Amino acid sequence: MDWRTNEENMEKVQRRVSLSGLEVRVLVKELGALKGGYLSNIHSLGEAQIFRIKKSGGEDTSLVVSPKYGVWITEKPAQTVTDEFTTSLRQELLRLKLEDVSQFDLDRVVFFRFSKGEEQLQLILELMPPGNIILTDARGRIVLSLRESKGLQRSILRGRIYAPPPQSRGSPENADEASLAESFAREKTVGRALGRGLSLPRRYVDEILARASLAQDDPTPVPAEKLREISEIVRTIIAGLESPSPSLVKSEDSVELMAVTPTRGEVMETATTMSRLADKVFSPLLLEEESTPEREDNQQAREFEVTLERLEKQTSDLTQRAAGLREAALAVRAASSPDELAVALARPAVDQTLRAELKPEISVAAISSMLFDEAKGAEAEIRRIQEVEATLRSRLHRAQKLAPKAKVLVVTRANKEWYEKFRWFFTTEGKLAVGGRDAQSNTILVKKHLVEGDVAYHADLFGSPFFILKGGAEQTSDEVRQVAQATVAFSSAWKTGLAAADAFWVTPDQVSTTAPSGEFLAKGSFAIRGKKNFATKNPVEVAVGVDSKGRVMAGPEEALIRLSRAHLTLIPSREKSSDTAKKVLFELKKLFGDELAAPNVDDVMRVLPTGGGKIVRRRENRKQEESALPEDDVKESAP
Repeated sequence: MDWRTNEENMEKVQRRVSLSGLEVRVLVKELGALKGGYLSNIHSLGEAQIFRIKKSGGEDTSLVVSPKYGVWITEKPAQTVTDEFTTSLRQELLRLKLEDVSQFDLDRVVFFRFSKGEEQLQLILELMPPGNIILTDARGRIVLSLRESKGLQRSILRGRIYAPPPQSRGSPENADEASLAESFAREKTVGRALGRGLSLPRRYVDEILARASLAQDDPTPVPAEKLREISEIVRTIIAGLESPSPSLVKSEDSVELMAVTPTRGEVMETATTMSRLADKVFSPLLLEEESTPEREDNQQAREFEVTLERLEKQTSDLTQRAAGLREAALAVRAASSPDELAVALARPAVDQTLRAELKPEISVAAISSMLFDEAKGAEAEIRRIQEVEATLRSRLHRAQKLAPKAKVLVVTRANKEWYEKFRWFFTTEGKLAVGGRDAQSNTILVKKHLVEGDVAYHADLFGSPFFILKGGAEQTSDEVRQVAQATVAFSSAWKTGLAAADAFWVTPDQVSTTAPSGEFLAKGSFAIRGKKNFATKNPVEVAVGVDSKGRVMAGPEEALIRLSRAHLTLIPSREKSSDTAKKVLFELKKLFGDELAAPNVDDVMRVLPTGGGKIVRRRENRKQEESALPEDDVKESAP
């Protein structure tokens, strides 16, 4: 049975799977690819924060930072109505550079270090329930936190120095024979020795035991050579995080996310990155939780819910244990032979520790009495927990009544085409024209995407992008005019306020990455050899519209008339580029409404030329029901 097509199994995956410190280590390594990027925006999805990180020459990356589920790169970016915490984060972090991503001692704590000049800020994600997002300054003082708390061991309060959560178990990275020997000396079984001695979840303890040919209930102590073997297995698993194999593993009645290839359980799915699995499993949960129109929630209520869930689990376990102990006690009392007594004591409720206390010299009546006492102790603990639960439920009810009702708007964007990393439009003949955004993307575009059969355009001035017309060997005179106009519009001619400028086109074999003898080529520049084919007096203006897929796009007006049912035309202006983008977005919303796939100022700024502009024309090209073009009328060329 394929779990990916079975809703019940998928629900089981989402309910049970969670991130441990080992998966977090792999994710932190993957997030290293975002270093050097700038934080362009933050949106909220419940308590989760969606960071949009922009890297030079590349497309924006959406990063989910969720105190409940973890951190991962998502291909399903979404947003809700921005809350107060997100607004505060924006004020502190927008436009800052992501310098580093790190983890605290293989624990479920992730640090994001941001900078702007001499300013240094650190965002901290804590995944231990109920989870937290904390912002500190360069001195480590807390500036902002999703949740504030005060305790004996540490306090999360504004102005206090941040301290990581205290660890009660040893780090697997520091596990050696000596530390393992101490842990094994304290516990009665190897399962407890590993589980309480190392900061590892049950799935990794089971994996270590499976590789060492041991079981959870095997007694301690173990031979010295077995300790050495266990120590080596732990080191092997930690070393395996450098070349991870992310997978979802089915083991008995649960599904687990693992960072290394397991020797136990059934591997249900693998992925090239941990982010892909986390995105597949957790992103739908975030969307589901926040898509309800009126969801009652607040920080205090969430903390009560987490505590009640934990107490309910304890009550269930204790109830089962008490019933099992009473049955075992009755079976012991009824035993008429040593064999029947052994069968009674082999029941699951009588664990290894309890069996070790039942010495052979103890009478049957005493053994039965001990088991009844253990059952009574478990039942007394249940009553104490139920009293705490009653108090917490009353507090939860009050907290929910006070909780604000948040209206949620979920917005998702489809996967982007390769050319959306660059400037792009389709000509009136359906050919794809792609242009660079800066020196780095110019280099990528020419080296990777300029092939035989294409033509390359460049403005006849310093500070111009390269534009490639895919299949341009068969270009028409109209296409020459359109691509030449786009090339000058996105060049330095816009920022300097020119009304018109010249451009030229050449074939791929005329573009060289090496400078003539004695000369030097700057980054993003190429040498042009042979005859240049000029297109003169191209107007410096650009049209902005929305295509049939809801994407904001910009290019020559002649092309936009065909591609967008309405458009705006802009010329250079001295106003701020952000103000221009806001005005354009306002006009686009009036023209297109819900047709816009990503109504965001950053998305509009991304398609506009660098510098301010002024709207000089608004045009309706055709009725809405006629806006979609036939699928085969536009040629979306492969890279």
